[in-house]
Amino acid sequence: MNILRLISAVVTATVATTALADVKMPSIFSDNMMLQQSTDVRIFGKADAGERISVKASWGAENSATAADDGKWETSLSTPAATSEPQSLVINGRNTITISNILIGEVWLCTGQSNMEYPVCRQGDDSWATGMIGADEELADSDYPEIRLFQAAHQLAPEGEKDDVEGKWMVCNPADIANFSAVGYVFGKQLHKELGVPVGLIQDVWGGTTIEAWTKMDVMEGNPDYAVALERFSLENMKEKGYFWKVPSTLWNGMIAPIAGFTIKGNIWYQGESNVYIDSTYRQAFINLINSWRKEWRQPDMPFYFAQIAPYADAPSVGIREAQQQVWLESGLKNVGMVATADVGDSIDIHPRNKRAVGERFARWALAKQYGKEIAYSGPVFKKMKTEGNRAVIEFDYVENGLSTSDGKAVKAFEIAGSDKVFHPAIAEIKGNRLEVYSPEVSKPVAVRYAWKDFCHVNLINADSLPAVPFRTDNW
Repeated sequence: MNILRLISAVVTATVATTALADVKMPSIFSDNMMLQQSTDVRIFGKADAGERISVKASWGAENSATAADDGKWETSLSTPAATSEPQSLVINGRNTITISNILIGEVWLCTGQSNMEYPVCRQGDDSWATGMIGADEELADSDYPEIRLFQAAHQLAPEGEKDDVEGKWMVCNPADIANFSAVGYVFGKQLHKELGVPVGLIQDVWGGTTIEAWTKMDVMEGNPDYAVALERFSLENMKEKGYFWKVPSTLWNGMIAPIAGFTIKGNIWYQGESNVYIDSTYRQAFINLINSWRKEWRQPDMPFYFAQIAPYADAPSVGIREAQQQVWLESGLKNVGMVATADVGDSIDIHPRNKRAVGERFARWALAKQYGKEIAYSGPVFKKMKTEGNRAVIEFDYVENGLSTSDGKAVKAFEIAGSDKVFHPAIAEIKGNRLEVYSPEVSKPVAVRYAWKDFCHVNLINADSLPAVPFRTDNW
């Protein structure tokens, strides 16, 4: 009997030991990764409930954590100043995981829909994206061992949040950069060159997606601002159309939640085209997304810069562009800024190929605001209007050194109206850092609009060659 009991105990212990799970790290923690410099970075993973996990870094930092009832554990490590000397992490529990070839530098998230997903030069298929203008030059200048790239795979999760998303860190080279975000890469390369430190870029994107798909369900449930979107893009409706990637929260659950909290410097966002038909709620939806992401990252002032969607003739995009501009100028949110794109749109392509300008403008925002560089980061922004006879005098911010045109020709895309609210094409004359706008058809001007159409050609810039932001002085 004692022998039988002993055998039974051994078998039970063996089964129990076999059932224990190894410590697992999400894919965002892998060889070649980048960690944010000079801060406390969050390190997290999964193990058995109650298991003690230790984390040691090659630069001397160490810490530990105990897995919670759901197996999740989290700790933090202090990071040194940026270094290109390869580092490592050793995670110890029931098993040991070593993560090698880590660099310490600046880490940025690159998110949104297809214009952020648009690649440097798509290879290996006949996809919608042929590549950015200047792709050959970018590929020729893409061997940067100190730029690291993480590309989150597409993953739908309408049923709830995932713990991980497929992906791996890559060392920047021509082969791997070809299918990476063109805007993200240009942005990151500019930071690397200007700052002289390693840069990590996390691409987390999916084309044709609504802002609601990227928003946590807790933010939307019970909020009337989301009623139309929750109904229109419900799982049931999207099953019929096959657009599963538009389902509310499905991309938050599948692609953002697995990396939320991975310590970053900030985020650049390019999205909005898929919300043009429900633009009345976009402003608040965007504010909610920014606030909720900052909460989930536990970085309440996390920089969040975004591109104004580019003009396109076949979509009613004016409303979204105005909402985006309001988030920048009127929301009161800190550390937000907008990249103007009125001059780089394409009337027949919702995916304009001039991604270099957009990426460089994103970099200007970060360099000026996060890294203290003396660099212009915005084109002219409407400040106020007054009338002088039959002329409307427009004043701008961000025009300290005056106004100009990109092609040396007369200013384009202005309209003017009187009290009858009928707009007429207008003449706009540059007077230093102001404009005088008028039309023979309007004797007493009341309102002025600039580039206030789904698509038009523009050329107004400041002395730093940055484009004027579209505006209207009325609220008609």
